[in-house]
Amino acid sequence: MILNTYTVRVALAVALLALLPTFSKAQVTILSTSHIVQPDEAFTVDIKGVDFENILACQFSVSWDSTAFQFLGTENLNAAFLDYPLEHFGSPIMGQLGFSWLDFSLAGITLEDSTTLFSLKFKTIEEYSGDYTVGFGNFPTAVEVADTAETVLNVEFHEGTITIDGISGLFTRNASDWVQLRCAPNPFHQQTQVQLDFLRPSTVSISVSAPDGRPLFSRQGFFPAGPATLDLSKDIFSQAGVYLLKIQSKDFLITQKLIAL
Repeated sequence: MILNTYTVRVALAVALLALLPTFSKAQVTILSTSHIVQPDEAFTVDIKGVDFENILACQFSVSWDSTAFQFLGTENLNAAFLDYPLEHFGSPIMGQLGFSWLDFSLAGITLEDSTTLFSLKFKTIEEYSGDYTVGFGNFPTAVEVADTAETVLNVEFHEGTITIDGISGLFTRNASDWVQLRCAPNPFHQQTQVQLDFLRPSTVSISVSAPDGRPLFSRQGFFPAGPATLDLSKDIFSQAGVYLLKIQSKDFLITQKLIAL
């Protein structure tokens, strides 16, 4: 079981580190990459290391806001860590994940600066705009890094910032005073029609973004009060998935998920 083998790895690392009482001014740096993401977007955060020279053991915990991001798993574990058939990651607990590695050969490893140690995959489940951090700490796995000189090293962490480019609460509340939106059919196979009813004259931008956040369609213009329609054909949607329709002016923002089958 993952939890059992991970627990064994952590216990072995702690036992070894307990034998290394010497602390040094030397340090390693561990950092998380930053990203701008869209609602419903899947994305990857890289955890990188700097000054990893002759490292014998390394463990720490990563944290994120589990109400904003769904944890999908780990990937890209650095090949230097593939040394023993024990799991390197614990079970995720409320937006926290432990990582532990110990070089059982006692030879130590050296990595180039900014090398990816491993990556975390997430999906954005929060629709509203905001800034969040991918941080580090001592729970559920305590921070410990040591080198082959039997030195326990200081660790400097740099958090990553995840910015959700989503819905603004104020703009969304204002939207009902300016425009009403309906898309039909939705889900759809060939095309969908965006049906707008402007309650006031408005200058707006209309855009469609892919599941990975890439812009696929944009249009800007002035719309008088009254109904307006926009046909979006299958040509815009390269594959099945959930796309994001955004209609924005200086006064409001409204979004709608478009589901291509």
